[in-house]
Amino acid sequence: MNKLAKHIAIVLSAAMVLTSVQGSTAGAAKKAKISNSKLTLEVGQTRKLSVKNLTKKQSKKVKWSSNPKKIAQVSRTGKVTAKKKGVAKVIAKVGKKKYTCKVTVTEKSKNATPTPTMTPTPKTKEQLAKEDRENLDVMVKRLVADGANISTNLDDTQFYLWNEEGRLTTLRIADIESTNDFGVKGVIDVSCFTALEKLELDNNRGVTEVNVRGLTTLKHLGIGYTSVKTVDVSTNPNLERIYCNKDTQVIGASSTVSIGRW
Repeated sequence: MNKLAKHIAIVLSAAMVLTSVQGSTAGAAKKAKISNSKLTLEVGQTRKLSVKNLTKKQSKKVKWSSNPKKIAQVSRTGKVTAKKKGVAKVIAKVGKKKYTCKVTVTEKSKNATPTPTMTPTPKTKEQLAKEDRENLDVMVKRLVADGANISTNLDDTQFYLWNEEGRLTTLRIADIESTNDFGVKGVIDVSCFTALEKLELDNNRGVTEVNVRGLTTLKHLGIGYTSVKTVDVSTNPNLERIYCNKDTQVIGASSTVSIGRW
């Protein structure tokens, strides 16, 4: 009987000790709180807030809000964005409990380091020459596919001339001594050839438009007996001569440009 009593006493004592330890552990659990109770941000700045010491399940149920929103806004994940100078409250709600952060928004600092502007690296002569050949090759293949009777040999001097740096300077798809039509049609855009000095398309009646915008090197433009109604040469400051139809409207030509009409 005495042995049974002692055994029961030991079990009860162990249970009391375990209950005491569990109670102490529960009492030592950290309370939930917001990561920052105060924030100072400049207009445009952002900061991430969170509620600490939550269970995973509680963390998924945090609802964020701000007031007034015109001063500071907060995303569903607690990211605060400063919108306008002033003071706002950001509130994290977990169940029935609320956790607040006071956000003070100030104007952007005048001494802030400006974001550096990236200046594109100038292209080398080799790169420019390569681009000229590639662009002309594409153009010539397109024209031939559309029925033009021109050479696909980019070194054929009857049609194409290059300078010492390998840049296209002359595109001559015309025979000014005859009325030969090479069958060139549609829009001819040569604005990509930035070393082009001479463009001759005379007698190609299928040509409806020519784009020479931005060609500061262009000196000679021949579009006589084509179907071009208007040509803009306002961005060709070195242009010297234009040959065109009598009814072609020439826009932006300076007083020094010689205009021959057929």
